[in-house]
Amino acid sequence: MSNKLIFLGTGNALVTQCYNTCFALKNGEEYFLTDAGGGNGILAQLEKANISISAIHTLFVTHGHTDHILGVIWIIRLAASLFIRGKHSGLTIYCHDECEQKLRAFCQMTLTAKLQAVLDRGVKFVRLKDGGSFQAAGLSCIAFDIHSTKTKQFGYRAVLPDGQTLVC
Repeated sequence: MSNKLIFLGTGNALVTQCYNTCFALKNGEEYFLTDAGGGNGILAQLEKANISISAIHTLFVTHGHTDHILGVIWIIRLAASLFIRGKHSGLTIYCHDECEQKLRAFCQMTLTAKLQAVLDRGVKFVRLKDGGSFQAAGLSCIAFDIHSTKTKQFGYRAVLPDGQTLVC
């Protein structure tokens, strides 16, 4: 099984020449996405990296700042649409309680009723607590609160198949 770390964006919240922070971890044929940047530019970044939305089944959202969370709405929108058409098996979004509240509010304000109906069925939220464990693309992960002074923010530790770890 091959692992690959793919950076889809880097920089700060106000960058104009590159995309905001997010990356994908490929394990076998599955992708585990961390954050999704600040808007629909995530779709172009995924296309450039040759990553299909239908291959993304898990997403981790670190915190609710716009440059990390707004792209998640586009991922939800596409995954829900594909789920309705039977072309996506489902998306699980791991995040802390504040991120879930923001994402649900964004979905309510911006997605059609048909797409909103997929929430909690084809697009599921899993609310993590400090020390909570989860599985993403076949990897065992543990979430942790980074104790940011700016906003509630979580990271995670993923154990790769070869025993190495990736810490976000």
